[in-house]
Amino acid sequence: MLSLSHLPLLLPALFLYLFVRRILDNLFFHRLSSFPAPFYLRLSSLPLALISLFRREPEFLFQLSKKYPPSTRAIRISPNLLFFPHASALKSIYWSSTHNHKGSLYGTGALGPTSLFSTLPADDHKTLRKSLGGAHWSVSYLKNEQEPRIDSLVTSFVAQLRNFSEQSPRGEAISMGDKLAQFAADVMTLLVFGKPWGFIAHDRDEKRLLAAFRESLPLFSFAARCTSFRELILSSGLIRSLILPKMDDKTGSGYLASQGKLAVARREKERDEQLPDDGAGVRDYLDYTLDARDSKGEPLTRAQKEAHVTLLIQAGADTTGSALGSILRFILQDPDCLEKVEREIRTAEERGLLSTPVLYEETKQHLPYFVACIKEGLRLNPPAPNLFGRVILEKGGTVIDGVHVPQGAEVCSDPYTVGRDPEMYGPGAEAFRPERWLGGDEKRKAELEAASFVFSMGPRVCLGKEIAYMEMYKVLPEIVRRFEFDVVEPGKYVDRGGVAYNRGFKVLVRRRN
Repeated sequence: MLSLSHLPLLLPALFLYLFVRRILDNLFFHRLSSFPAPFYLRLSSLPLALISLFRREPEFLFQLSKKYPPSTRAIRISPNLLFFPHASALKSIYWSSTHNHKGSLYGTGALGPTSLFSTLPADDHKTLRKSLGGAHWSVSYLKNEQEPRIDSLVTSFVAQLRNFSEQSPRGEAISMGDKLAQFAADVMTLLVFGKPWGFIAHDRDEKRLLAAFRESLPLFSFAARCTSFRELILSSGLIRSLILPKMDDKTGSGYLASQGKLAVARREKERDEQLPDDGAGVRDYLDYTLDARDSKGEPLTRAQKEAHVTLLIQAGADTTGSALGSILRFILQDPDCLEKVEREIRTAEERGLLSTPVLYEETKQHLPYFVACIKEGLRLNPPAPNLFGRVILEKGGTVIDGVHVPQGAEVCSDPYTVGRDPEMYGPGAEAFRPERWLGGDEKRKAELEAASFVFSMGPRVCLGKEIAYMEMYKVLPEIVRRFEFDVVEPGKYVDRGGVAYNRGFKVLVRRRN
């Protein structure tokens, strides 16, 4: 007869039994057991979590896709996760309204309060996006209403680089990746809160917003990939409260969340008391958030408003800064490309086609090669090389890229791998070649544009992608126009859990004559 004295022996035996049973199920009886996969990725989600934790995920998945023949359309990279490495799968996964339910990561609370980005059900997301979307996210609105404000930051950034070049006669290198990230953070705080936080003016990472965000990525990368960690650890509200940022933090994401909370309360009070604005005369994205209404015509909840304005800064600052740094590095490290860019800018300037600073539409119309460099840099170094997971909910499953996927499975792709798909980009898919975006073949250019996965696509495409393009089309041509750069350290494109940044990208800066 069993008694309490047997527990020390029974508990380890029980855990061992459950562990072995789960392993055998993942190997032989799981709904995805027939899909090709390395042995260790079949066993558990832990191997992929460790690969992500050690900053190797994009390169690992790309190399993994090359190990299988082109006929392999889906690879099992975790017990319940299928990875589609070809661009031909993107439309089926991300444009289908029936595949718009996000994976389990987004419901854990690891991303903070539920926001537009972390809403799981497709219908809930559709309703919230309709509430928060609108004409103020369009290119035309940005050009007409917000571009002059961004111009002021571009001018300040140019002045900062000029001062640095003049005050560093010994040739001191500048961390260009960090500086561009600070510029992007100032743009987002300006657009959301009405005033920049002063990253450029003070020449520093204000409240360690960028540094703290990057420091949080190891935890996020592990949680994003390890199912057991999410189910056993992050499911606990107590544990989340201990390891996630807090409102009383003096720096980082916790401080940002507290500022979002204060800003919403302050702006609502001003509206209730009908106080005049500060004279700026331009509405910011906090205003539009407070104006948002749900399907019943009711304002969003206070928590939804706070989560949204915080998300806008988190999603738009460091990622756009990473894109800016990567694009500039690609241009500077390719002498032929740099010469073409400089000649194109010089020709446009001699013809009187460029304002000071350069306008978005001027870059689009008169600097086509520079635009091609931006698109090519984003293709090779996407700022968010995430595994954008979707759950298959259709009864009986569905077909993606010619592969039948059973109900309940998660499917994903990632911008880094599909951006190097030889079926889409040819045998030179891994090379930086801006010319692929140019030429007279309109059908081919349309295919490339349709396959762009940098800002996701479909119903959940990044809401602020036009803001990111606005920054790229303005600040990059302007600084190449005004300065010469010598690369001291090319640094490295680093990924942590689906978010990338540039580490150690250092240059010497000189004013052009």
